[in-house]
Amino acid sequence: MLPLTLLLLTAAPDAPTRAAAHLLLTQAAAPDARATLTRARKLSEELRYEEAVVEYQRYLGAEGRPATERAQALLELGFIHLLLEDEPNAELRTEEALEQDAWVRAPAGTPAKQVALLERVRARLAARPKLEVLPRDSSEDPRRVRASLKDPQSKTSQVLLRHATAPDGPYRAERMACAQSTCEGELPTLANATSFTAWYFVEALDSQGNTLARAAHPRAPLQLSVIEQRAWYESPWVYAGGAAVLIGAAAVFFVAADPG
Repeated sequence: MLPLTLLLLTAAPDAPTRAAAHLLLTQAAAPDARATLTRARKLSEELRYEEAVVEYQRYLGAEGRPATERAQALLELGFIHLLLEDEPNAELRTEEALEQDAWVRAPAGTPAKQVALLERVRARLAARPKLEVLPRDSSEDPRRVRASLKDPQSKTSQVLLRHATAPDGPYRAERMACAQSTCEGELPTLANATSFTAWYFVEALDSQGNTLARAAHPRAPLQLSVIEQRAWYESPWVYAGGAAVLIGAAAVFFVAADPG
């Protein structure tokens, strides 16, 4: 353990200092964020809606706040936009609130118009197609990609496996074969290649070619690295800033990668 610690300190001698500074900044930001949210709510109670919007936006710009707290703030901001007759932003903020916390609720005594907004957006999100890449089984070909598709209104016309040999593309598309709620596709490789790396995401399209849902994203794709195509394992870690030494010749890395 000691050599590893020394190696880490050598590679990043200012890491403890930076970590301590970040912790102090986070601790200082938390009371400020809570005070901003309290101020936003007070302005709203005083019917000073335009000023409240500014304070809510300032609060939402703070990092590290709990998802449930952010969701409630987003919902309150959405309700204010509705009172200001800005329905597009009201729906957008309400949608963001539900994406943060699907169980967010309107406070007791909320006017019926605002409750109707929340339930309308909730119903729309529930009907939206959803895609999820399924875990691989150790007996499967590592190139095979399986995804779960939930589409209550059957709007999906096709599901595409988009893949590239670099995180920033270009991405090519392979149509996945879907049976019931599971879609399958295969990452292409060079002939006789035993090792490869691919970046990919899965996308559901309607009959007009519009994107209905994605699993991962071109700016945050999934990454699959296969070495020797024998034994393999999945890892949630992205190795950056140094070399990863492999013990043994056969391995697969399956990670979420964000090229920035």
